[in-house]
Amino acid sequence: VCSSDLVHMRNGNLIQLCSGRYYQGSGVLSHLGGDAVLLGRRALVVADAAVWPKVEARVLRSLEQSGVDTKVWLFSGHCCPGNVRSAAQAGQAYGAELVVGVGGGRALDTAKIAADHMGGRAITVPTSAATCAASAWLAVEYTDEGAFVGNNWTRYPPFAVIAELDFIVRDCPARLCAAGIVDAMAKYPEISYNIQFSNQWEKNLFSQSAQLLSENTYRLLLEHGCETIEQLRAGKITPALEDCVCAALQVTGVISAMACGGKQAAVSHTLYSYFCCVHPELAAGFLHGELVGSTLVYQLAVNGAQKEAQEALNRVLRALGMPTCLEELGLKETSEEAARIFAFLAERMPVETPKELQRLRGESDVLFHGLRDSAGKLQTKRGETHETGI
Repeated sequence: VCSSDLVHMRNGNLIQLCSGRYYQGSGVLSHLGGDAVLLGRRALVVADAAVWPKVEARVLRSLEQSGVDTKVWLFSGHCCPGNVRSAAQAGQAYGAELVVGVGGGRALDTAKIAADHMGGRAITVPTSAATCAASAWLAVEYTDEGAFVGNNWTRYPPFAVIAELDFIVRDCPARLCAAGIVDAMAKYPEISYNIQFSNQWEKNLFSQSAQLLSENTYRLLLEHGCETIEQLRAGKITPALEDCVCAALQVTGVISAMACGGKQAAVSHTLYSYFCCVHPELAAGFLHGELVGSTLVYQLAVNGAQKEAQEALNRVLRALGMPTCLEELGLKETSEEAARIFAFLAERMPVETPKELQRLRGESDVLFHGLRDSAGKLQTKRGETHETGI
């Protein structure tokens, strides 16, 4: 099913939501084997090579206790044709009836697509709250070299998500979860842009619900995101932390599905694609959520959001240690860079009118340099200000 099949709900086309089962808590990994055996007795485990030694014993124990035999295929690199092909071939040679993905977003997306190639279903075990890939129907594909390709809609969403908080809270770098919080926050500004300015957005119950849910998630994370990261660093599982993890892992996946596939993405995620295609060194040096977050204040500015709203988001990004503009990624403002960026946005979003392109260009100062204070000085990531020559 391609993304265009999802836009017109009223024509009777398929709208596929995210994972049917979601477990979250300390000790929920015990459900893995019981759910896996519903799909088959042989599982291919696609596991992040860096994470696997930390979780191997508990994952395999849960599967073995339910009588599920396993073959482990260790993942590194990108969700790309080479990795998907190798994983699927390993699973087929083993006779696997399902795939269990363990790790971060790229490992989980690889597991989802490999399961599709094998004609089976996937169960995901995220080891951080850095992405909604664990629950989302779509998977993000890259070339073998790491350039962004696009979204892949598999035949089925994940069968189940096992969000084991002992992994996510007590054995995961806080930076990963901070990036997930920011990526989840991006849905509301981007959906708001599409509702205001995109002709591709169909207004129906699903898309309107996506907007309301994304707004609720945004406000939750704006209020509690920073304290959640502090609780995570301290290894404390609190109600606020549980809500924020759920928002990043599952609720954002629901929003993505209800927003008709890729229609929850706008300026910030298109610029993420730009970084992957034009500046692969950024994609290698920053997390997905960090790159999306670096242009999120710009997204608000393009939306016409009040300065107070832009500043509130900017404060949260700085408190989480996120880049807030392209300058903080190391990209300098030049006429050539600006021309490439706006040409990319015009082609990929797409931007359909000169007026809309002018709206994007009009906030280029925020895009490259971030917000200014009341005296016209640029606000840095640390909350300080400095003079510039522009």
